[in-house]
Amino acid sequence: MGVFIKKVKAFFGLPYVHWIARMMYYLLILLGLLMIYGFKMTNSSAYIYNEF
Repeated sequence: MGVFIKKVKAFFGLPYVHWIARMMYYLLILLGLLMIYGFKMTNSSAYIYNEF
């Protein structure tokens, strides 16, 4: 069991694994924001400058 944990820690300590994990993290954040804010209908609210 201890050898397996050491191998896993060594794998996640590699620079390209850090880069891929960070890229996936930010991609998930971006996709989440797009799901929250990106798929709204553009005609659902009034245009802000119509009243001026």
